[in-house]
Amino acid sequence: MTAREARIAEIVGAVARQALADRGAQRIALLDDGGPEAALAARMLASTLGVDAVLRVTVDEGEMESVLHAAPQVSGDRAAEEMRRMKARLVEHSIPAHPASKTALLLGGELPPEPLLPLGDLWASEVAELAGAWSGPPDATMAASLLGGVEALDEALRGLVDRRDPSALDALPREVAWVVTGALERGRPSRLHPRIVPKIGARTLGVDLFD
Repeated sequence: MTAREARIAEIVGAVARQALADRGAQRIALLDDGGPEAALAARMLASTLGVDAVLRVTVDEGEMESVLHAAPQVSGDRAAEEMRRMKARLVEHSIPAHPASKTALLLGGELPPEPLLPLGDLWASEVAELAGAWSGPPDATMAASLLGGVEALDEALRGLVDRRDPSALDALPREVAWVVTGALERGRPSRLHPRIVPKIGARTLGVDLFD
């Protein structure tokens, strides 16, 4: 583990440790698709919380067959993701966690419902630097391919998100800007309104703040 990864792991671990304490949970149930993000998140969490505090939730072919039989129109990747999600939610005394990067969260449509996103503030290019590779939703991989690498994609997104520069995407080729803008718009309602609750009473979950 490099010095930079160790520093990031300390932050990730501290947040995860507090989340466990807040919920009275004992371990993190990490959705693991076998990708570099899951491996990196598991390594960081285990280095700070301990190996026993991190459960990597995977699926096998038999489990996949049962889901695809019930919903044959669903893609294999989607079925696997939902199976991992269900298994993570069923682990007692745990907090489900999704290893998506910041790039994936921005361009992946609906935000994952898992309460803990350990790599949610790491760009895909940073994941690649730390883990040696990166993965992401189709729009992100397409845009990165058209730009010749994920670094250029992340630089444009950094300008838009971190520097709050609305013109940050203007420098992208038109076909790339179209892909990125479309993906951002599809995920925007989820980022703005993670929970939708019609307000009827004086104080409503998801609308009002509670102590």
